[in-house]
Amino acid sequence: MTKKEIAEIIESKAAGYGFEIEENSLGWNNKRTGQDYINIQILQNNNLEKTDWENRKACIEIEACASVSRMGGNPTPEELLKAADEIARGAKFTAELQSMRLSYERTF
Repeated sequence: MTKKEIAEIIESKAAGYGFEIEENSLGWNNKRTGQDYINIQILQNNNLEKTDWENRKACIEIEACASVSRMGGNPTPEELLKAADEIARGAKFTAELQSMRLSYERTF
């Protein structure tokens, strides 16, 4: 699989869960609006054990994680329900990505 194919999978899956994803230097994250309740990060990690040093091919594994980005104050029941929905969708999205065990090779 290529990095481009992985990016397409991530963007497609994210859209299915109602998230917009943007690429950054470490991988991808959910596009932030300042009104989000969840922070999703999708990282590209080098797997040194699977790297082929002789043929200069690195194995890059994709790791998805999420955390609650804001809460507190005195939210209304509607705000709590919105937060719960967003957090649940983010948790399901990251769990699905993790279960796919995505990876690609990069030549160095």
